[in-house]
Amino acid sequence: MLNKQTILRIKNVYTSNAFSMGDRLYIGAGSETEPDVQLFDMATGKSEYLNNCPGGMMSIIPVPGKQDTMVSIMGLFPPFIGKEAGLYSHTKTSREWKTNKVLDLPFAHRCEFLPAGDRTILVAATVSQHKEDPQDWSRPGEVHIIHLDEIRDEHWESMVVNSIITRNHGMCKTCIDGVEQLCVSGREGIFSVSRSQEGSFTLVPVFTNEVSEMAFMDLDGDGRSELVTIEPFHGHTLNIYKHIEDEWKLKFSDSISFGHGLSSGLFNGIPIVVAGNRRDSLALEIFTINDLNKSAVNRMLIEEDAGPTQTQVFSFGNRDYILSANQRKNEVALYSGKLTD
Repeated sequence: MLNKQTILRIKNVYTSNAFSMGDRLYIGAGSETEPDVQLFDMATGKSEYLNNCPGGMMSIIPVPGKQDTMVSIMGLFPPFIGKEAGLYSHTKTSREWKTNKVLDLPFAHRCEFLPAGDRTILVAATVSQHKEDPQDWSRPGEVHIIHLDEIRDEHWESMVVNSIITRNHGMCKTCIDGVEQLCVSGREGIFSVSRSQEGSFTLVPVFTNEVSEMAFMDLDGDGRSELVTIEPFHGHTLNIYKHIEDEWKLKFSDSISFGHGLSSGLFNGIPIVVAGNRRDSLALEIFTINDLNKSAVNRMLIEEDAGPTQTQVFSFGNRDYILSANQRKNEVALYSGKLTD
């Protein structure tokens, strides 16, 4: 049976992410509506606030190789009100966190770092280039590249890789052909951000269905990653595919409601998929595999009426955790223990 620990109280929490800075593991979390961003130290159980945050937080990640610097996306408010959104840097001074907006990026939604040769780049994606109203998807989102090693001040510049993905919503890291890749997704499918030997960047198609969020993980122990998707945008279906003869073959499908917060990982040595429902039951759930070839998949309820927006599976101190931003309950929660009694 899983045990629950509520570690942070944040009104309309949207973002939660566990990551290492230096030798410590933190959980960064922020509100979709309020100027409330907090950093929780897993070792001490203490939290601190980040100052001068506008709210509308979508992502927060550490800068590789730094012990005191993070990057976030803020300013994207519901329902897709984000003309003032952008990238923010957070730097720890001797007394507090200093926050600066470093790049205007309207309707920015996700960001992640990716190795590129002997450099590390920051990839940021926008859900759209412009929106007259929440239902306006007439201008596809953009994928931006930022070379942090070329930045000498607090005003960053970006290069647009592509602007073909409508409803550009999903982003995750995976390994393709032994190389770490970053994938983005939307109505046109899933694409990996690829760097040529000459140093230019392109988007390479990986999957052609409309995908809201995705995860790659070996769920059945055959040594190859399966593809887990929420389809379509903020979709009603969770699907699991196997890569067979250069095609993704559907092996399992089940219904969800306004699917959100998809993640995967090892929990007590068992590969699991975690997904949230932001409508109807508002449940946080786990999926585990019995026999994927027979579509035999277990579905387990973690908590009802949670309304998860982001989830993550991670380990700390010889214990596995499921992290969830439970927006319905205005809380960031950790779940640990055993999947069964």
